[in-house]
Amino acid sequence: MARARSPDRDKAFELWKASGGTMKLKEIADELGVSEGTVRGWKAKDVWDSQLYETLQLERSAPNEAERSGSVLQSEKSISWLEIETEYVTDIRKKPCTLKELSTKYGVPFDTIKKYAAENDWTGKRHKHRTSVAQKTAEKTAEIISDDIAKATARHFLLSSKLLDVIERALADPNEFYRIVEKLRTGYGPGEFDEKIVTEVVDALNDSKLLNVVNALEKVQKMQRQTLGILDEKDRQKLDIEMYKIMPQEEDEETEDDGFLEALKGNAKEVWKHDTSEE
Repeated sequence: MARARSPDRDKAFELWKASGGTMKLKEIADELGVSEGTVRGWKAKDVWDSQLYETLQLERSAPNEAERSGSVLQSEKSISWLEIETEYVTDIRKKPCTLKELSTKYGVPFDTIKKYAAENDWTGKRHKHRTSVAQKTAEKTAEIISDDIAKATARHFLLSSKLLDVIERALADPNEFYRIVEKLRTGYGPGEFDEKIVTEVVDALNDSKLLNVVNALEKVQKMQRQTLGILDEKDRQKLDIEMYKIMPQEEDEETEDDGFLEALKGNAKEVWKHDTSEE
């Protein structure tokens, strides 16, 4: 019948292992009340050196729960949530990026990024950003159109002004509507002939010329009224500014200062200030 295993045998190994294999065998023997030779025999038979090596290897390769938990927390803290959120919210293309794509791109678990996006309302923020961009684009487009209308209308009025100047000069001449212009030609046939323009003032009114001037004046006035009718107050102020820019200024002739220039500058400031506040 085999002898029962002594409990001191295992205790001896635990003492030696606890010391990292540095405790002397005599010290172990004295503590357990056995001979040093007995302890040396246990060490050889149970191969303490191999057991200690295997135990140390297992402990080194298997981190404890606290270390694993700390590693996970550190990983989540290292995620650049601001960068990921900015990319998601500001992507307003027809087919914007998805949470799945961002999960793959940044190496973040899909469930983690999905939870964070829901908690911080990424979908709502993207919708607000898209609405804001669309509104600013519409306002800028309207502003560009408004500026173009003002510039085109200013040129339109400049041309109208020139036409009115021609009519005014005609009306200033008392003989204009009594003057007849004819082309006279002398000499006929294959020989030499001569042509010249002859102007003559007669007593009878030139009805056709007067009618042409009246019709032209009516068309210019109608054209100006129609143009002014489609402009709101802001566009009219811009029109005044553009007209002032392109109208020729008479520097030689002194004119009375009626405050128009200062008022125009004031209107310009108000117009551009109003436009800036809208943006």
